[in-house]
Amino acid sequence: MLTGRTMTPRPLHVSAAWFKLTSALTLAVAVGGCASGGSLELTKIVATADQPANVAVYLDVKDKLGRPIPGLLEKNFRVYENGKLVTTMKAKRALLEPKLFDQRYVLLLVDMSGPIVDSEDMPDLTTSIGAFVDHVGATHDIAVGTFDGNDEVVPFLGYGGTAETKKVVETLRKFRPRSRNTNLNGAVYQGLHSLRDRLKDSPAAQKSAILVVFTDRGELAHSVSPETLKQGLKETPAQIYVIGVGEKIHREELTALGRSGTFLSNNPQAFKKGFDDIAAKLTATTDGRYVFSYCSPKRKGNHKVEVEAVTSKDRGRLMFKFNADGFTAGCTPTKKPDLTPPSKKDKEEAEEEES
Repeated sequence: MLTGRTMTPRPLHVSAAWFKLTSALTLAVAVGGCASGGSLELTKIVATADQPANVAVYLDVKDKLGRPIPGLLEKNFRVYENGKLVTTMKAKRALLEPKLFDQRYVLLLVDMSGPIVDSEDMPDLTTSIGAFVDHVGATHDIAVGTFDGNDEVVPFLGYGGTAETKKVVETLRKFRPRSRNTNLNGAVYQGLHSLRDRLKDSPAAQKSAILVVFTDRGELAHSVSPETLKQGLKETPAQIYVIGVGEKIHREELTALGRSGTFLSNNPQAFKKGFDDIAAKLTATTDGRYVFSYCSPKRKGNHKVEVEAVTSKDRGRLMFKFNADGFTAGCTPTKKPDLTPPSKKDKEEAEEEES
């Protein structure tokens, strides 16, 4: 039995909760743009200004081919106010953890009732699962559960528990099916409820849910009807991806289930590519995202900010405006900003100010 962040099993009929700055200052909507003086593309997701003198922007950095640029550090960013470079001597700055503002919950459900459990490929499958958890868990809060023919999904890792990956892999290798009649529909239905509860409880400004299912067959238990599952899928905002490998996969069924993406192959050893492909899709929009925060030296009036990302080969900028009325001393760049996306009304008002 895993402890701490590890989940506790619940029957199918029970709710699956077990997976369980801005101020009065007026901030003009940022004008996210392409690179200036370079070909890096910087796009603003949301920006904010708050007392005592905090300015922050959640941004996306891509190269000219649209590929994310991960691994940038605080020293890779420069800030300009009204066209003049603001040095580190004049303004403290920091990169904040994007997961604090953009919570992405991933639930991976692994079918442990099929022939792959008894095959010589089982150790490699669990290794691929561990690599998937580490890769995706770097930018998402990820949980792992397994299912077979029973009503209960068995939890192996709680959300955000990537430090326990090795332990999860070792435990997965020892798992033996309780029933061989794959309860795919029941596991998915239960997983969707888990993700729904997670979104409901999350205080994050931006949040999303993703269900990833691995199977080497398809639905056999019939404990949850196709109609019930269909209604559950209709009611959930979660993205759903399916990895199906093996000679006995139900292609039509799995294609319909994986509405956000699928990897299907009759080759029972294709699971590694499947996990790699889905992991790449999940991290494509997070690997190049950053929250850049700094303490502005301005104390009143409206100002234009340009944030520049600089690498050894390229650079690019984005621009937005903020109002510094009421700014004072005492700022720390690590203060958590309110990066809630602006409402439609706020966007329209800001666009009027820009015109």
